[in-house]
Amino acid sequence: MSGMNSDQLHRSTLRIYSSLMDEFNPSLQELVSLGHSYVHAFQTLAVTSEAYFSALSKIGENTFHTKSSRSMGDVLIQISESQRRLMVELDGAVRLFRTEVLQEMDSNIRLDKGYISGSRTQYETEVHHQAAALERQRRRGHNQEEERRYRFLSEKHCGLMRSIGRIMNKTGGSLQQTAEAWSREVDATRGPEARRPADVINSVSSAHIESSFSRNYSSMLTFFIRQKTPGVR
Repeated sequence: MSGMNSDQLHRSTLRIYSSLMDEFNPSLQELVSLGHSYVHAFQTLAVTSEAYFSALSKIGENTFHTKSSRSMGDVLIQISESQRRLMVELDGAVRLFRTEVLQEMDSNIRLDKGYISGSRTQYETEVHHQAAALERQRRRGHNQEEERRYRFLSEKHCGLMRSIGRIMNKTGGSLQQTAEAWSREVDATRGPEARRPADVINSVSSAHIESSFSRNYSSMLTFFIRQKTPGVR
C-alpha cells in the first residue's frame, strides 16, 4: 500500500512539473502577448479619442460664440474636457497594468523555465536515493509551487480590477449626473417656438402625403375596374 501511494505521489509530482512547463507557462506567455496587444489597442484608442474630442471641442468653441447656441457650445466643450480627463485616468491604469502585470509575468516566465527544469531534474535524481523523506517534502513543495503561480496571476489581475474599479467609482457617478445635467441644458433649448416650425412642416408634409396617396390609390382602383369590366374603358 505504501509503495502504491509512493508511486502515485511520484507520478502526481511529475504531472505537476509537466503541467507547469507544457501548459501553464505557454498559456501565460500567450496571455502576455495578448496583454501587449491590449495595451497597443488602448494607445491607438487614446490617440483617436484625443483627435476626436479635440475636434469636438473646437466645434464647441465656435458654437459658444454664436448668439443662438451658446449653451450647447458650452456643453460640447465640457463633454470634451470630461472625456480627456477620463482617458488620462484610464491611461494611468493601463500603464500600471503594463509595468506591474505584463512585465512581471514576462520576467517570471523566463526565470521559471530554468527553475522548473532544474527542480524537476533534481527531483528525479534524488527521488531514488531519499524516497520516503523526499516524497513527504516534495508533496508539500510541488503543490506550493503550483499554488504560488496561480496566486501570482490572480493577485495581479485583482489589482488591475481594483485600479479600474477606483476609476469607475471616481468618475462613474459624477459623470452620470453631469451627463444628465448636460442633457437637460440641451433639452431646454427646445422651447415651443423652436418646435412649432417643425410641427407645421410635419403637418403639411403629412397632409400632402395623405392627399397624394388618396389620388394615386383612386387612379389605380379606377384603372383596375376598367380592365376587369367588359365594355368599360
